[in-house]
Amino acid sequence: MKVQDFADIHEEVGEGKDLPDSFPELIGIEGLLEGIIEEREQEFQLKSITRVLQDGAYLYQDLYIFGYKGQATADRLIILLCEDVTNSIAAQESMVQAANENSIKVDYLAANSDYIDKFINSLGDVLLVTGTSGNIKKVNQAAQQLFGYTESELIGKSLSLITAEEELLRKASQLPPALKSEYWPQVKVVCETKIGLKLIVAFSCSSFETSIGSQYADSELIQDFVYIGKDITKQQRLKNCQEAQYAVTHILSESNSLDSATPRILQAICQSFGWDIGELWTPGEGDKETRFCVGIKSEKQPIWCLPLCCLIEETTGLRRVAVWQAADEVSKFAENGQEITFAPGAGLPGAVSKSGAAQWITDIVGDRNFVRSRLAEEAGLRSGFGFPIHARGQVVGVMTFFCREELPPDEDLLQIIGVVGSQLGEFVKRKYAEQELQQAEASIRFLYEEEKRQSEELARQNLALGQAKLELEAANMALQRLASVDGLTQIPNRRCFDKQLEIEWQWMEREKESLSLILCDIDFFKLYNDRYGHQGGDECLKQVAEILASNAQQPGDLAARYGGEEFAVILSRTDAKGAMRVAESIRRDLKAAAILHAASRVSKFITLSIGIANAVPAAGLSIEGLIGQADRALYRAKLEGRDRIVCLDLKREFPGPKGVFSDDCERS
Repeated sequence: MKVQDFADIHEEVGEGKDLPDSFPELIGIEGLLEGIIEEREQEFQLKSITRVLQDGAYLYQDLYIFGYKGQATADRLIILLCEDVTNSIAAQESMVQAANENSIKVDYLAANSDYIDKFINSLGDVLLVTGTSGNIKKVNQAAQQLFGYTESELIGKSLSLITAEEELLRKASQLPPALKSEYWPQVKVVCETKIGLKLIVAFSCSSFETSIGSQYADSELIQDFVYIGKDITKQQRLKNCQEAQYAVTHILSESNSLDSATPRILQAICQSFGWDIGELWTPGEGDKETRFCVGIKSEKQPIWCLPLCCLIEETTGLRRVAVWQAADEVSKFAENGQEITFAPGAGLPGAVSKSGAAQWITDIVGDRNFVRSRLAEEAGLRSGFGFPIHARGQVVGVMTFFCREELPPDEDLLQIIGVVGSQLGEFVKRKYAEQELQQAEASIRFLYEEEKRQSEELARQNLALGQAKLELEAANMALQRLASVDGLTQIPNRRCFDKQLEIEWQWMEREKESLSLILCDIDFFKLYNDRYGHQGGDECLKQVAEILASNAQQPGDLAARYGGEEFAVILSRTDAKGAMRVAESIRRDLKAAAILHAASRVSKFITLSIGIANAVPAAGLSIEGLIGQADRALYRAKLEGRDRIVCLDLKREFPGPKGVFSDDCERS
């Protein structure tokens, strides 16, 4: 390159021309130039001066200015040296740009990492990430709060610190997605907190491949496992409570006496709640001075059949009459209990009988009032509870249960046990009434056959018989009500509905009046349960039942729970138009209740699909036909989009099967 290429104005470069005219950067520094000529300054530099070449490219140069005194002349000269630094400047700019870009990427990744951490910690569900070794790599705040560990206490530790079922979770993570969603949507495992509390957690399991954390990040992927869990301990306990209550009810309905029912009841309660041993204690034989009811006392009475006037405090103590054990490890404890009799207030059975209320002992080995603490320690038993069985204001028995885990008082369990105790008490009262009735009848027969002159005694016995019958009828009515009312919604159940519909059909057939039937189904109730949980679903069913009951107030009307989320309304002396008005009233009341249903596909609130059938009962028609017609109307309401009413008249019997739905119209 020529020197003109470095000048700002090429034509101004030449002998005899002023240097600042071609290099305007020198303008204003004439004092420095004079200092160099006069040797006050050694040299001067100007860096990164820019020029635009004719082809539009940029030229970057550095100027070096210094003095020089030649041999041929005495004058001191100024030498201007130009250095092309375009390439180095371009390289420097590229490096700065790359550094800035890398800095932006680092800031972006840091922000993303912070965002992801905040997102993970905001999750209400537990999140655990492990490597192939099973060691924990990531936890969120919910996991720390649930299990009681800090993040540093969990990171790097084996998942077995939390659950012994690590292998099951890993196998579920590796299932194909289709198989996982159909058979293994969630895996329920028992977890243990830092303080030893047992929890039931439902995990959704998955896995993914990543190079983060791999020794060979550029060439090898490693597999990590992700577990997202929800604490379902309370829901599982509630389910266990319901199963235990149902089991006890079922056992009592099949048993003729508590002698045969007791072992099965003990087993059902133990298995429902995971307890290892269950016992039944009843008052022992009374003293000679104990007052008994009038009547003949057999030498060998069955358990529970104690004289009604015999209070538990009047007996010599409590003796065990039945036991159930889950494993052989507690057999010694079970066998030795047969030899013990508890005085009122002594031991767990005595404390329960004396207080008349349930008792819970978290640590039976350390409890000073627990008589069998040594046997319990040898069997490995830790916690226990007991509850009384009341009949006619008296404690007639005590049930005790023990397990090999140290458990704090469980309010849900105690509440359901109270219900079970009431059921047993009602059963005992009924057996008492039956026993009294049998004894009274035997006395009447004996007195009648013995002699007519005992008529006064016979009258007294008849009076006692009548009283016993009244009490038996009262007890049977109470049991009948329990059997006729839905336990959740407190409106009539399917059994009561079937009975009432038959009565109204026969009555309307005699009166030649219209009878209408409404069948309704809560739309997308399964989605409601999935969204709000079964407890939320129960509350929804209660509200819908209340609305239906408030619209069935005329004589002969009945609102009942038909099954699941289906309800039925019987409308006596009501034609199709009247049934439509009632159905519209139900819809208005339901709309006014505004029960949120965010998962519904037809509304943001709970809605009903309603089918109506009407008939005037006559020969050739049947109850089954009326129900089938209402069912088909309900089916049509669902098929047409739900949240609507469809009414059909029953003019003749429909030959097809009742309640047939196509695959694309699920009853939910």
